[in-house]
Amino acid sequence: MLRQVFAVTAAAALLAGCSGGDDKSTDTPQDGGGQTTGTPTPPAPTAFDPPKAFQAVAASSLAEEKGRSSFAPQVAMIGTTAVANSLSAAYGQSLNTGEKPWQTPTSETTDESVLTNDATEPAAVQLDGKSAVAVAYYQRVKGGGTQKPSVQALFRWLDPADGKPISEATVDVTPLLGDAEVNSNLPGGFTDLAVDATTGQVAVGVAPASLIGAKSGVITVIADPGTKKGVAVPFMKPAGLGKGVLVGAQGKDNTRRTLALVDAATGKVTKSGLLPGLEGLEPTGALGSKYAYLYGQKYTKGIGAYGLGEYVGSIYAVDPATGTVVQSKSAVKETRYLYGYDCHADGRSAVVCDTEDGASEEEIVGFDDSTGKKTWGYTAKSPGRVVPQVTAAFHGMVYATVQQKPILINALTGQDVALPTPTGTPSDTASPDASSTPGGDHTPTDTPTPTDTPSATPGAGLLPATPDLELMSPVGVSEYGAAYLREGELSSDIAGTLQILKAIG
Repeated sequence: MLRQVFAVTAAAALLAGCSGGDDKSTDTPQDGGGQTTGTPTPPAPTAFDPPKAFQAVAASSLAEEKGRSSFAPQVAMIGTTAVANSLSAAYGQSLNTGEKPWQTPTSETTDESVLTNDATEPAAVQLDGKSAVAVAYYQRVKGGGTQKPSVQALFRWLDPADGKPISEATVDVTPLLGDAEVNSNLPGGFTDLAVDATTGQVAVGVAPASLIGAKSGVITVIADPGTKKGVAVPFMKPAGLGKGVLVGAQGKDNTRRTLALVDAATGKVTKSGLLPGLEGLEPTGALGSKYAYLYGQKYTKGIGAYGLGEYVGSIYAVDPATGTVVQSKSAVKETRYLYGYDCHADGRSAVVCDTEDGASEEEIVGFDDSTGKKTWGYTAKSPGRVVPQVTAAFHGMVYATVQQKPILINALTGQDVALPTPTGTPSDTASPDASSTPGGDHTPTDTPTPTDTPSATPGAGLLPATPDLELMSPVGVSEYGAAYLREGELSSDIAGTLQILKAIG
């Protein structure tokens, strides 16, 4: 399954009351006219690029998936719309509280003849110069009569305003997985996701549920919204897409892979065997980055304790256009075997990577995404610094947590960014006594109560919920706002609460 990164609970540090002046209604009574205008039109959201402070404006509960209570919906912020992608549907809700939420079901069937077993993180892409949401689903088709069961990858590109499909592609991966794997009735799922934000091309890694009978290990499936077609490449994990080229980790063995370049239109491998001799060459998940980022380890003899060997890890940035590789060695001296890094692209010029949970030593590293070169970084053993848990990056800003409190970091330098000082007047910002420091528990005056939350449309799968008072660090950010999923309680039938935040500074 795709690795899911959610922020830990954090205080309301990002509720700083920086106002963009976007809360004042323009519909006012005419002087001396004795008449008032109609229902005020909500003002257009103000862009903050990048945003440093947020205010909760809406929230919706997502029901647990039937028989899949362990699945957590994947969340992103696309423009003014928070999108949650789940097994049954993709859901969208605008931060403009007057707009109705939407849903797009993953399948039109109701007889469970098509079962969706995995869903990707929503990704922001451009189609013909317009914003779109790219999503993908791992589906098992039961078959019947003369039709054999099959496994397919369904790709959709949705309009973020209403959820309507703009384009769609379905790729049958049964021939590469093999009948034995397909007939195993095991769930299967995705391993990795790569997108080209400029063209909308999407690639997913399709993992066999069992290696018994599987013909090709992990498969990379690439789909194009323009042609509405896709190709499948055996023994490949996708790491990045750009300029019509897929960068992937190629190999039959889960631990021994090399680097390869693939023509995204045809699936033909154009370069192979690069970076040989590495252990566990893995994509790092930097969605929308210009370079593709992978992590691999190499066993070095005689340099560890008592003359024993140890594994030395490196992050490799690969230019899709040329295949040029830039290596940045990890500063962690005792690397834990086969543990890697999660990377976040800011969509402009930087990529920030931090170690996966359970690593032998925490590390954070920043890269210049125009060159693939490391620009800053430190570990848990570096003097005077604490390694944060990164949740998102956007246009030069890193959103992260330290000791369950949200913080901001400059993506280009790694230096802390101070939270904004509250400004404005009580009429267009948070109440004047609202705290801008962690632990503040005052409610902003324009944060809606549950009755202010827009009602979900019939069958939309979104139920109104209470917006958070203490905000978590967002996992999806745009210049207009942010979003995250507050996971449900173990005893609840709610998978989580989709929290929609407005940028206010």
